[in-house]
Amino acid sequence: MEPSLVVALTGSPGVGKTTIATLAANAGWTVTTVAELAEAHGMISEIDHDGAQSIDIEGLASAVELDESMLIDGHLSHLLPVDASVVIRCSPSVLTARLQSRDYPTWKIESNVEWEMVGGPWGDKPNGRTAEFDATDISPDALWMNIEAWLLTGAPNRLPQIDWLSSS
Repeated sequence: MEPSLVVALTGSPGVGKTTIATLAANAGWTVTTVAELAEAHGMISEIDHDGAQSIDIEGLASAVELDESMLIDGHLSHLLPVDASVVIRCSPSVLTARLQSRDYPTWKIESNVEWEMVGGPWGDKPNGRTAEFDATDISPDALWMNIEAWLLTGAPNRLPQIDWLSSS
């Protein structure tokens, strides 16, 4: 049963956001992506020389009206007007391997791993009640069960616990 919440599903690229979004959709949750919302509101650029599209996240946050329950998949989703933010974390060594398997260029791997090491979305002060979940040593199904349990208990705010800098 889906609570009446708009939930950001955020974290560094490669931590498992889309896998969790797929599991959520399979469990009956309404799921969309930041890119889909940006496209629908004209807040996305043409593809640039790196093969990426820029999203005007501030413009999107102002333009979008999120009045139905849903999960929003994307590493910028925590900057939208949401009720709760799920921050998925992953150890830098595992994240590096995942991004290498995607054939990311070295500069992009280093940038994303650095963002994860310093706390990722926590540095942006995510919107809504927030909790982080470590995806390093847990199956996607078990991770989704933990996230869904948190959401079904009203998504109480939880302080960050993961500190990759002190454990490296």
